Amino acid sequence: MTSVKAPLARLAARPGAVLFPAFGLILLVPLAAAFIPIFDGGAVGNLKRAFSDPRFLRSFGYGVSQAAASAALAAVVGLPGAFLLAKRRFPGKRILSALSAVPFCVPPLIIAIGFVLYYGREGFLNRTLQSAFGFSEPPIRFLYSFAGVVMAHGFYNFPVVMRLVGDAWASAPKRHEDAARLLGASEARVFMTVTLPSILPALGAALSLVFLMCFYSFVIVLLFGGPGVGTPEVELYRAARFEFDRPLASSFALVETLVAMLALAAYGAFERRTVGDRRDAERSVPSRFRNGGEVFASFLYGAFIVVCFVGPLASIFVESITIRTAARSAGGFGWGNYASLFARKGFGAAIVNTILLGLSSAALAAATGFALSVGLKRTRSGIVSRLLPLLPLGVSSVVLAYGWNAAIGRPSVLAIAMVQAVSAYPFALRAIQSSVGLSDERYAEAARSLGSSRLGATLRVRLPMAAPSIASGFALAFAMSAGDANAMIAAPVSGFETLALLLFRLAGAYRLDEACAAAVILALATGSIFFLKDARDGLS
Repeated sequence: MTSVKAPLARLAARPGAVLFPAFGLILLVPLAAAFIPIFDGGAVGNLKRAFSDPRFLRSFGYGVSQAAASAALAAVVGLPGAFLLAKRRFPGKRILSALSAVPFCVPPLIIAIGFVLYYGREGFLNRTLQSAFGFSEPPIRFLYSFAGVVMAHGFYNFPVVMRLVGDAWASAPKRHEDAARLLGASEARVFMTVTLPSILPALGAALSLVFLMCFYSFVIVLLFGGPGVGTPEVELYRAARFEFDRPLASSFALVETLVAMLALAAYGAFERRTVGDRRDAERSVPSRFRNGGEVFASFLYGAFIVVCFVGPLASIFVESITIRTAARSAGGFGWGNYASLFARKGFGAAIVNTILLGLSSAALAAATGFALSVGLKRTRSGIVSRLLPLLPLGVSSVVLAYGWNAAIGRPSVLAIAMVQAVSAYPFALRAIQSSVGLSDERYAEAARSLGSSRLGATLRVRLPMAAPSIASGFALAFAMSAGDANAMIAAPVSGFETLALLLFRLAGAYRLDEACAAAVILALATGSIFFLKDARDGLS
């Protein structure tokens, strides 16, 4: 009996010894199941067949090119905002900073609906331009094309560039900049020789992350890609769901995962340089605008963001309170769309399912994030400390959902929860790791010296000290899970519908009035959770 209790006691003393393998399983099992069908009839033959299929290489060319173009657009739009956040003090700065939450708390499907309402042929912007300038045809027609996908991705993800580069810019070596000015360097030369090299690693990390997010984009490409156009993610979905060609679907899964791992390696390299550059940096104090030119340029930038980015989001709310007549013309404003949505059969169940699924995936992501944070602080392996936090970023939720479907033989709610936990885990880990990494180990060691076990020291010392950060990681994971529809679309569970999936189905049925009402409710729920998390982080 003693021989059985001893290993159990050791496992209880090291929760990471249980959580790490468990989390590895929920990542590796679906990956293996997603790749195994390649070997049905011979891996080489299946890969040759995949590469000989014209849409295979076309989808990868499209996926890589749109992701690269989207990342470039996100950088062009985000860099001026990064400068303003880092270097200038002005009214509305908090609002600009708050936009950085959009890619994490506003589901991409909501952005897609906003673009349709705002930039579509019958959208608000086209109607305004036709009314103002007398155009007979809508002047903006880019939406259902490569340019439409790039625009949606670029504007959706520019806050990522703005936040990551802004943080690095605020920590740029001000003493070096001042020294260069004293030596007679112009502002342009100071930027090119001192400032730019200091923010390049952060810019590289932001571009790599945006590239990954756009390469794995699913809903936006599904809606705006046009007929016969798709990224590997979309083609995997079509091959598995409609053609039942599992070897082809697995070929898409394998090759797209390899491409993503290359982008992930680039992100990891840039991120390490960014962290290293910030260790001894001191944050500069933002100043007021120096001249009227800066004020005017900032005003133009703000107007551009309002028109091109805030406009689509605002159009969703306006449409949600617009009462349409039978001829689809506006018949006034009211809350009828919300009333129809609330009266819809299954709406209450969708809300409950969203909460339960979000709580499950967030609990798993936060628990693993805490255990891994403690483990990473004590590990001496550089490979482990670099690989484990980033690995899930290189795997798409559609691949994982397809893998679980293949492994279990049918879609499963538990599998969806695990997929969403894996997707949210890197971001939850970042929120938790900052607290655990800075905590003083002397308190835990003091508890150990007073007779506490390793588990007791973790539960009584490390866990309470990290509790606020764990709550932040939990909230972030919950918000991401509540807004995620990718896994649910790729592997729908019969009789189980979340608010995000309901939104997708309403939009697909062209019931945009109710879809917009659902989008507002979903955005308010996920956004409120995220902003409460940010407010708590700011207070702490």
